[in-house]
Amino acid sequence: MKKAIFWTAGVLLLAAGGFAGFVTMQEGTTPSGTTLAGVDLSGLTTTELGTRIRTWWQTKKTAVLQPTSHLLATQPGEMSLEQLGIEPDFEATLRAVELQDYADSLLRKEVKGEAIQVTWTQKGGDFDDLNEFVAENAKPNQAAFVKFANGHFDRGYEVPSFGLDVDAVGAAALAAMNSRKPTFELPMTTGDAHVSKEAIDNINMVVNSFSTSFSAGNINRSHNIRLAAESLNGAVLMPGDTLSYNETVGRRTAKNGYKMAGVYANGRHEVDYGGGICQVSTTLFNAVALSNLEIVNRSNHSMPVPYVPVGRDATVDYDKIDFKFRNNYDTPIAISSEVAGGNITFYVLGSQKMDFKVRMETSGHSSWGNSIKYVTDNSLSAGRTKVIEKGSMGRKCTTWKIVEKDGVEVSREKMFDSIYRASPRIVARGSRAASKPKPEVPADIPPAEPTDIGG
Repeated sequence: MKKAIFWTAGVLLLAAGGFAGFVTMQEGTTPSGTTLAGVDLSGLTTTELGTRIRTWWQTKKTAVLQPTSHLLATQPGEMSLEQLGIEPDFEATLRAVELQDYADSLLRKEVKGEAIQVTWTQKGGDFDDLNEFVAENAKPNQAAFVKFANGHFDRGYEVPSFGLDVDAVGAAALAAMNSRKPTFELPMTTGDAHVSKEAIDNINMVVNSFSTSFSAGNINRSHNIRLAAESLNGAVLMPGDTLSYNETVGRRTAKNGYKMAGVYANGRHEVDYGGGICQVSTTLFNAVALSNLEIVNRSNHSMPVPYVPVGRDATVDYDKIDFKFRNNYDTPIAISSEVAGGNITFYVLGSQKMDFKVRMETSGHSSWGNSIKYVTDNSLSAGRTKVIEKGSMGRKCTTWKIVEKDGVEVSREKMFDSIYRASPRIVARGSRAASKPKPEVPADIPPAEPTDIGG
């Protein structure tokens, strides 16, 4: 009886051991040829494979991706996967691995092992330094422009303000990781563009133009004209936009590159920084007026200028006198400037030509004389005189805008009155006693015409 009991117990123990072995054989293992990053991982259970993948990740997490952006003047440095919050989705990666189970081995069904494809996930990430870098290295905002020169158009599209879209960085990096790309474009939040790409592309013709001449040999004045004209070159105005000459050109100072040249000040010829820039505003005024754009603000000089007919000038003085006009078209326009030799030209660019002609006409001309102002000059002998300033007569006229279609006048509109006040003739009289007779010279010889008429 005891032998039977011992035999039964032995059978049960053997059966139990056999069952444990059977369970072990039932758990699937990675088939032959299974690899990860070139390392053989054949014959591993799911638990063992999970351990090996986690060990591999500890060496992989320092790998880097390169963030980049065309909006940055300087590109940021590489960032590790750990910094980017990228790591394997371990459960999803293990589920995707096909195992060879016990039944396959009994049936001698061979499962071919493959390279394990890691499924990546992104959580968190440290983007504070990247955000600061983008803020410090962002390219400056760029206004849209359209320029016209030598029969060709040159266009530039608006670059609005922007910043790093921190919440979208992780997704962008994860997409690069999944596609096995070493770089990824940084996602940005951008402000609304005032001028669309389509608006710029549609500006494709010259609506009108106007030119004036100046003395190219007057170096300082020529320099100022070029500098001011370039500040306006390419300016784009959407329908309803107003351009301010002073805001666009800026202060006429030595710091801003302007030089000393002749100006009109209080009815006299003087010298100041920016002499010549009023010829730029005057040329621009004529171009936009002849293009039938709305003149918002225009003032005449204190004296007539030699480069346009009386009543067709437009003076400016920063913080005091501005020239402004508005785009009253239904389509965008651009202002283009060209300075070549002794000529300055402004072009009004748009998307459709005018089917009418605009011209300006002046009427109601009147004038009046000027007075004489005497000043004492101790360098002159008593009784001698010298003209210091010729002065000018007072002038007045009315400027009209006439619109013609097919050669027929369809409208006549008064634009403004221009009043040029008379400035005194300034004469110096000597007070010094003569020591000896001097050769007789004409008493009243006016100075040569100034070559640096500013404004």
